[in-house]
Amino acid sequence: MSNDFPNFDFEVSDIIKTNNGILEEDWKVLRRLKIPDMFNRPSSFKVKRGVVLDVEATGLSLENDDVIQLAMLPFEYNPKDNRITNVCKEISFEGLREPCTPISEEATLVTGITDQMVRGKIIDNSAVDNIIQDTDIIFAHNAQFDRIMVEKHWPCFSKKPWACTFRAVDWLREGYAAGKLDYIGAQFGWFYDGHTALADCEACLAILAQTLPKSGRPVLEVVRAAAQKIEYLICAFDAPFHKKDMLRDRGYRWRPAGLPNGRVWWTVCSDEQSEINWLNSNVYDTEQEIVPHEVTAFNRFSNRMWEF
Repeated sequence: MSNDFPNFDFEVSDIIKTNNGILEEDWKVLRRLKIPDMFNRPSSFKVKRGVVLDVEATGLSLENDDVIQLAMLPFEYNPKDNRITNVCKEISFEGLREPCTPISEEATLVTGITDQMVRGKIIDNSAVDNIIQDTDIIFAHNAQFDRIMVEKHWPCFSKKPWACTFRAVDWLREGYAAGKLDYIGAQFGWFYDGHTALADCEACLAILAQTLPKSGRPVLEVVRAAAQKIEYLICAFDAPFHKKDMLRDRGYRWRPAGLPNGRVWWTVCSDEQSEINWLNSNVYDTEQEIVPHEVTAFNRFSNRMWEF
């Protein structure tokens, strides 16, 4: 069985066959995304429940912006073969909420959501809890942003493992020049009308249901495997200033002052001892006691990763 669903009930050549001299390979036809109620028939193996989540916000600042729209699309999958079975559209959720800060002009241009549309709107906490309590894992295409934003308001999200479709897949190596939902969807042969949170959830689920063209692996398999990894947060506190370029070239990022455990260069890796050895050999003049902090699907992409 396959997650992949056919793009058309006809051949692309049927569209252009009346145009003599036009080559089929000169055309690319996209269809509007329509998520089926079922991708594959349930097997005898016990299925698990996933939720695809997306938020729209007043802007892009994790510290200063706020949620204006939340959407969740539950689905079931077979963890043995990574095939999606049922899409639980009947319990999907999309709601607006009035934020604590005005919506930026840029956010309105992207989402179409205005301050007037969200005035007086609230999201029922119990409705969110009811969906998440039976969820085994949460998927988001930008979990680095979405998880931090929703954990500000709904504690239930901090109790579940998360996975990120954007970061878990090496899209470039799979032949994609960009990792945006609409671009990836177009390469798979479909388009969708964004930019609402639920439409983005459907697009993310459709991508999870695909098979990667180079590796031949189901996207869901790759994303789940990445979520299950145990990694380590390594912080280079008090690193010499003149080593900043070396740290940046190795993939370290700067966490600014004012944030918990801030003013530090940091990275996340799978081999913590090798990274600590590299820091002591290349960055510090004298050996430092560097403590690695475990990162799992339960705190990855969350501010709680910095609670130590």
